[in-house]
Amino acid sequence: MLKKCDLSKKTDDKTFADKIAPLQERLGELQRQLRDERIPVIIVIDGWNASGITMTIQELIRFLDPRGFTLASIGKPADEEQKHPLMWRFWNRIPAAGRIAIFARSWYSRALAEETDGPGWEKRVDRAICSINRFERNLSDDGTIFIKIFLHISKKEQKKRLLDRETNPLTSWMITKGDWDFHRDYDAYLPVIEEFLKKTDTPYAPWTVVGATDANYTVLTTYSTVIATLEKNIPLILHPKKQGTKTKFRFSPEIVPVVRRFAAPDLREKKEYEARVAAAQKKMRDLQYLLYKRNIPLAIVFEGRDAAGKGGTIMRLTHDLNPRGYSVMPVAVPNDDEKEHQYLWRFIRNYPAVGHITIYDRSWYGRVLVERVDGLCTKPEWKRAYTEINEMEEEFRNWGGGLLKFWLEVSPDEQLKRFTQRETDPHKQWKITEDDWKNREKWDLYGEAIDEMFAKTSTKYAPWTVIESDDKWYARTKTLETVAAYAQTLLE
Repeated sequence: MLKKCDLSKKTDDKTFADKIAPLQERLGELQRQLRDERIPVIIVIDGWNASGITMTIQELIRFLDPRGFTLASIGKPADEEQKHPLMWRFWNRIPAAGRIAIFARSWYSRALAEETDGPGWEKRVDRAICSINRFERNLSDDGTIFIKIFLHISKKEQKKRLLDRETNPLTSWMITKGDWDFHRDYDAYLPVIEEFLKKTDTPYAPWTVVGATDANYTVLTTYSTVIATLEKNIPLILHPKKQGTKTKFRFSPEIVPVVRRFAAPDLREKKEYEARVAAAQKKMRDLQYLLYKRNIPLAIVFEGRDAAGKGGTIMRLTHDLNPRGYSVMPVAVPNDDEKEHQYLWRFIRNYPAVGHITIYDRSWYGRVLVERVDGLCTKPEWKRAYTEINEMEEEFRNWGGGLLKFWLEVSPDEQLKRFTQRETDPHKQWKITEDDWKNREKWDLYGEAIDEMFAKTSTKYAPWTVIESDDKWYARTKTLETVAAYAQTLLE
């Protein structure tokens, strides 16, 4: 891509003046259409140091409505960003429906800067490329348009521009030792960047390499690329072909069996129950500090039938934990802001930082459970969600995070008994709603969804643990002891 790019192309001032005005007007029209049709767009402007990234973006946004776009200038990750996976900071910046997100540099520059340092960098770069392609594919499948432009200049041209900036009192502050170090390694980085672009040049997020020697040519080509991509993709999003998924991909994790049963051994003595829970709580308190010391994040997912006891179990799990080191994310119907984004957005934003614990009271599995059963998403959407979820969980584990997934199972008779108790107990009436009764009527439909969820997402790196919850004492004891045992393995 880079080696075949023509760096000699130029556009004279008169030609530029004649062509730029209609392009600017057309881009404004397309921005308004994107807003009206509620289509999100991501524009990536990346390239070599001193290739003109800032200048190009300045010209691109000159005639855009500033209320409809955000600009992210990507540099070194902030302290909080360093405590999360590579793509976390970019998930936090994806645009809402109808808006444009422009990235001055992006996940590409950060992956090159962060993953090519030190031994074993080739493996880390391959893993970063995999994460990037999944990120872009997931958003594209959800209706986001990607426009990726790489500004290419020669080593000679880069040196000239760096010297010009360094000798100018107004711009000398922009040039650092790192810029010159990168320039000296230009020839070494060239094949790495070439390979990076080649492996991330996909049908859903293709690259356009622009020879950026001449400013007029760079700006005109960028405008033309953005407009052509929008004009091509807007109709495809508004009138999609009837197919299972928009893009084709393969991801086949190793599935492990899930043991499900209703009969659970009783803890006959309350003293035994209380002693075992107290011991597990104490152990978890100690393990929490060790996880923090080792910078190991832990995510714990609780799913299950209504009235299965998720709330009470979580209360006992967190009983002795340091509140500064954990958070509980209760998952309900997405709010207006969450509805404007891809469904995984709200969960990834709440990933635990290194050394912290996040407990999800319901989770991303709502996509293949309640959203599937109640028709809140399309069949193609929940069908591809299995792969999206498996990939997300695999990446979290590869990053070094621990992940536990609990399914709390109750029998129909036990659920009815608990529903009735909640309706008649003034202190528990807030726990029961009309939706609970409606969901109970769909018991068999949920059963089918649960079976498929287990069959497709109980993976070797993130298996499901079923908690037989007709007996609350047993359920709580098993859950706490399972968490403590798993946390111990993370430290070994």
